[in-house]
Amino acid sequence: MNKYHLRFNHNHNGSGLVWRVFENGQENLVKSFKITAPMFDEVTVEDGVEKWNVCCFGYMTIKDNVATIR
Repeated sequence: MNKYHLRFNHNHNGSGLVWRVFENGQENLVKSFKITAPMFDEVTVEDGVEKWNVCCFGYMTIKDNVATIR
């Protein structure tokens, strides 16, 4: 089972990839997501700055820039 952190990508620059999905710390950029696993909030620290995330555990697939986590 993997751990996921999701948060808005403020630096998307019109690319449409507006979500940052971190799978065990590895970043993926997607246009949207679907989650069927229980979610909770969690703070992480990136470059010394606290970042608030939606968090869950599960397994992810990405198709057509849509992340699905079950």
